[in-house]
Amino acid sequence: MTGRTTLFLCVFATVATLTGVRAAIDVKAWLGEEPLTPERILEEMVEYFSQRDPHGIPVLKVPEPIEAPDRVTASQITLWDLKISGHSGLRLEYINVNLTTFTGVVRISVPKINVLGQYEWPGWWSTSAGSANITVTDIQVALNLQLGINTKGLLIVDGLQITLNYEDLILGFEGLAGEHALLVGAADTFFSTIIQPLIVGGIQDKLTKVLNERLEQRLKDKPFPNSISPVDYLVAKVRRDLRESGKDPIFVERKDVNLAWGVSVQLKNINIKGLTTLHRTHEVSAQFIDNALFVTIQIGTQQLKAGADWSISASLMPAVGGHLDVEVESLSVTVMAKQPADIRSPPVLREIDIQLGNLAVRSVGESTMDYLVELMVNLLPNTFRNIIMDKIEPKIHQAIQKQFNGLDIHRIILTKLAERRQAEANASP
Repeated sequence: MTGRTTLFLCVFATVATLTGVRAAIDVKAWLGEEPLTPERILEEMVEYFSQRDPHGIPVLKVPEPIEAPDRVTASQITLWDLKISGHSGLRLEYINVNLTTFTGVVRISVPKINVLGQYEWPGWWSTSAGSANITVTDIQVALNLQLGINTKGLLIVDGLQITLNYEDLILGFEGLAGEHALLVGAADTFFSTIIQPLIVGGIQDKLTKVLNERLEQRLKDKPFPNSISPVDYLVAKVRRDLRESGKDPIFVERKDVNLAWGVSVQLKNINIKGLTTLHRTHEVSAQFIDNALFVTIQIGTQQLKAGADWSISASLMPAVGGHLDVEVESLSVTVMAKQPADIRSPPVLREIDIQLGNLAVRSVGESTMDYLVELMVNLLPNTFRNIIMDKIEPKIHQAIQKQFNGLDIHRIILTKLAERRQAEANASP
């Protein structure tokens, strides 16, 4: 199953624990008749997030209400013949993952959970028994995750904390004995002494175990070093790939620019060095808000060097030229992008911000034109580089968004799934 589907299942387990239900529920009956393939999960999730207000548990066909006839025990209370409703209103409100510190927060809401059934509650002097009607309104569940790297280099859940808040807890028990009536009358006390310990004490350990099993299964062949953060490790891998693929220096094709009054500028033999100094400058984060994924990436380089042969020509004037060497003190780029949860829609580049350090230009040559070009290029860009970048950024933004518009994320994922299935088929004896 996908991570988001697993998350919804874990939340449902939390809600089930809230009501004290630990009966064995046949989840397989909720899967439907078709096999639960990655392709089916993808299509179900796409359909789920195509709604204006996605709610409920996707992929699974969860009935409303859920019937749990088995006898279950919550603290001293035994319940049976239970009918649980309200889970169809479950909503994924917010996810925030900091990929630098490897921490995450997940928030889910459920407008109301109602449990109907029979109960038995033994006491010191008498036993309470009869019908039960439990309603919890405006439930807010927060999961705080801390990820880490174990000694084997595997990504693990190093800490998990669940916080549960609610607006109102309405408890209706027929046939309550006096000693139990006092406890039920103090709903907050009932919550803190009976329900909250069940959630915090049981579901956290169980959920940690399930998530770590899934992580080990998915990433057992992709260990990380435990000396640096996984994000910095991935950036280091990009630097290595740039070196191994011969992209430092990188060579750019010839550029011809036509200016006013018949003046044309030609740049050729353009090369850029220093891309392998790429590094993370600030935090890298991802947030899921209002059914869209927002990603912020902040990266930069150290000193960049570039060189090019230049020539300027104009009508009725002889062509002049030379060679320029440019050094850029630093380059930093902040990219903020949005991907709708309905992945049939393309990503959107929300913002791109480019910051250039000081520039130094040296012209190889001793002619008056060389000195003039060197003076102009050194003076003007350093004086007006922020203004120049403000003018250039919209064009870069437009070019990147044009590439984004051509992306079919839905089709790309389906293709990758088909390739993986084919690879698995080829690998099997």
